[in-house]
Amino acid sequence: MQILFYLLFNIIISLIIIFLGHKLWNYLKDTYSTKKTKDLVNTQITKYKKIMKEMEDNSNSKNFLNFYEKENMDRQLTQFLENINNNEKLI
Repeated sequence: MQILFYLLFNIIISLIIIFLGHKLWNYLKDTYSTKKTKDLVNTQITKYKKIMKEMEDNSNSKNFLNFYEKENMDRQLTQFLENINNNEKLI
C-alpha cells in the first residue's frame, strides 16, 4: 500500500513539474520574443506586379524576331504538329 502511495505521489509531482515548466516556457517565449507575422497576400501581389513589370519591360525592349523568323517558326511548328498527328493515326 505504501509503494502504491509513493508511486502515485511521484506521478502527481512529476506532472505538476512538467505543467509548470511548460507554462514557464510559454510565458518566457511570449514575453521575451518578437512575434513574426507573414503578410502572405500582399507579398504575393508585390511579387506578381514585379514579374509583370519585368515582362512588360522585356517585351518592349527586346523584340529579336523579325517577320521572317516568326514565319519560319510558325512553319516549323505546323510541320511538327502535322507529324505528330500523322504518327498518332498510324498507331
